[in-house]
Amino acid sequence: MKLTFKFSVEDLIKDGRTTEVHLQQIISWLSTLKDSRVPGELQGELLALFLLSCDNDIELTKKTIISHYHIKNSAPQLFDQRNLDRKDLKQAFQTFKLIYLPERIEGNNAVIYIKLRDTNYRNMEVIPTMKAALMLLDIEREDLPPSGIVYLIDMQGVGIMHILKIRIDSLMTYFKYLADGMPAKFVGIHFLNGGFVTDKLIGMIKRFLLPHIMNRLHCHRPDYPRDELFKIIPKRNLPEELDGDLGPEEELCKETMALLDERKQYFEDEERMRKNVALL
Repeated sequence: MKLTFKFSVEDLIKDGRTTEVHLQQIISWLSTLKDSRVPGELQGELLALFLLSCDNDIELTKKTIISHYHIKNSAPQLFDQRNLDRKDLKQAFQTFKLIYLPERIEGNNAVIYIKLRDTNYRNMEVIPTMKAALMLLDIEREDLPPSGIVYLIDMQGVGIMHILKIRIDSLMTYFKYLADGMPAKFVGIHFLNGGFVTDKLIGMIKRFLLPHIMNRLHCHRPDYPRDELFKIIPKRNLPEELDGDLGPEEELCKETMALLDERKQYFEDEERMRKNVALL
């Protein structure tokens, strides 16, 4: 079974982002790996993504591949049945604006923007929202993959009751995947309109994150100057609600949903591939 990507491994080799030697080292290692949760064979494009996420460090790539499949197989609530027709996922996209911004920033990094749409905490379902946000990581906006992922999370409208609904175990799994199992670099998270509630959330996260990952979490208060934000994410890369040059957030949401719909077959095939390994 082959997963669909817009790029080919040959494109990445030609672009100098990885090499055939690196790929062959991982292919050889996989063929001898005795782990029932990790496929013994992966297509070149997927292997290349893991290599890129680890700067072609072979040993780190091995650890990342193992973490990727162990985390996914141990958390089906976050990684299985990624079907946009599911009622709980529809609710998640109605409760939050989940946007894969169309422009990359410095370092060839993609930006995922998250903002609460419905401020009623009773309507927020944590697990489906986490699943939806993780689905955005598999979007392909351009022909070549990004070098890393930056999260921009607007905390406006988020109250303490939202935070109290968060399950620590799922939050741990979510950040474990970002830090150790994602086939892209986790560059960091920037919280906008941060305050007491954001501090509480970061306090929860701090319990289980290593210091070098915690250092990638940044809280910006409501009076944070736009000019300072533009130094992190340029004006041309932001929606108009943040005084950016892109269109309104609702239009960007529609674009993101269309991109997710394009990945419907990918989500089905990726899960089937993992399940087939588990059955062997």
